[in-house]
Amino acid sequence: MTTTAVLRTAALALLVVLAACSGQREPLEPQLKAIRSYGWPASVVDPDPDWNPASHLLVARSMGGFSTFEEGGAGERRFAADDRRESHHPRWLNREQFVFGPGWNARRGADGAVSTPSEGITVVTMRDGKPESRLPLSDRGYRPQPSEGVLIAQEGNRILVIDARGRVSEFGEGFDPVPQPDGPGLAWRDRPAFDDDWWTGGNDRGCMLVRWSRGRVDTLGDAVQAAWTRHGGLLATMRLAPPAAGQPWWSGGSEIIHLPGPGAPRTVVRRGARDPAPHPFAELLAWTGDDGGVWIGTLRADGWSERIAVNGSRPRWSHDGLRVCWLEAPPEGSQIPGIRVTVLAVR
Repeated sequence: MTTTAVLRTAALALLVVLAACSGQREPLEPQLKAIRSYGWPASVVDPDPDWNPASHLLVARSMGGFSTFEEGGAGERRFAADDRRESHHPRWLNREQFVFGPGWNARRGADGAVSTPSEGITVVTMRDGKPESRLPLSDRGYRPQPSEGVLIAQEGNRILVIDARGRVSEFGEGFDPVPQPDGPGLAWRDRPAFDDDWWTGGNDRGCMLVRWSRGRVDTLGDAVQAAWTRHGGLLATMRLAPPAAGQPWWSGGSEIIHLPGPGAPRTVVRRGARDPAPHPFAELLAWTGDDGGVWIGTLRADGWSERIAVNGSRPRWSHDGLRVCWLEAPPEGSQIPGIRVTVLAVR
């Protein structure tokens, strides 16, 4: 084992011990510090990077295909799709496979008819750092997300469940579904949060539904950006007021709330915050602050916190909890962000 691997293992072991201490009467909170950062320029407006569940490899959408990004290795490796189609919203299934889908959910023509894309979902299998195969899984589905051996996806105003053989069933009507990765939970909205609503006819801002299991559903107010914690709780961003015309959706104020279980009262975890990203195994959270920076801290509103980047958004933890990737704000005159990674160590 190399010196780097030994240090990484030791830091990870210490983090596990500190996280375990959080259940004591006087909790010893784990605290991390940023030790270095690296990154790459993206080639599209929304690369939507995702960490491999077993390594420090990132996959992201890129112009005409997808890219993988590896720390200390080959760097960026860009792979073109056969038809130059971009690989939107890629999500890893396991160490060697990820899925992607189309770049839009629905469109309405001049005659008022609403259509959905026909590209469907593709499974990519990687071998030795290169795509070995790219096979269609289903001809339906937008923004696929894995959950307990199936994929949850969107099609128009319907939520889809897609199994490993590509068989599609419908969960029901809803928007922006976020499944619990390792449990039966599912959060979704009763109307679109950011896209045009051509289906419900509602004139309010809608709400989020949280299905813990069959027959156990809670309702949140104007919540978006659901994220499931390791304990099976739910984090979400609450939009506090409508934004002014032409301003971002969060400009009316936002806060991250925690719903620990069915029927439990919600608590405000961080005010002036969005993009909740719970740590994979510690009582920690990453988020975007209303100052435009990327922050990490505890799941308690009055706990430790620290800004790890002065600008950025949409943080995501690596599988070992010692790296955070995020999107760096585009330089002036551009709409293309950078993909950055901050490496962390236990204090």
